[in-house]
Amino acid sequence: MNCKYYEECSECQISDDVKMQLCPYCMAQKVIKGKWKLLIFWHLQQGTKRFNELNRLIPCTQATLNRQLKELELDEVVRREVYTVIPPKVEYSLTPLGEKFCEVINAMGSWGLAYFHANGMLTDVE
Repeated sequence: MNCKYYEECSECQISDDVKMQLCPYCMAQKVIKGKWKLLIFWHLQQGTKRFNELNRLIPCTQATLNRQLKELELDEVVRREVYTVIPPKVEYSLTPLGEKFCEVINAMGSWGLAYFHANGMLTDVE
C-alpha cells in the first residue's frame, strides 16, 4: 500500500465502527483521485499503451500524465514495463488489481449515460 495512504488513514478521526464501513470507499477514492486517472484506466482497459500514445489520447501535460501514471504504479494498479532498447520503450498496462477496477469504470459509464438521459442532455438517435 502507498505509505501516504497509511499515514492518512491512521490519522482519520472517524469512529472505529463507522470507519470499518467507510474505509473501502475512502481507499478507492484515494487511488482514483486525480483529474485524468479515470481516462488513464479507460484507455488501459483497451490494452497496453506506450507513454506517447497515452499522451496523445489524454489532453493533459506530459508532467501531469507522468505524475498520475507514477501514482497509479505506486498504488499497484498500473504496470510500467521498460524495455532496454534504443530508442527507449516504456509500456503501461493494468495489473490484475487494476483490471478489477474496469467493472467500476463500466458501471460509472452506465450511470453517466443514465444521468445524461435523465437530464435531457442526450437522446437516443433512431
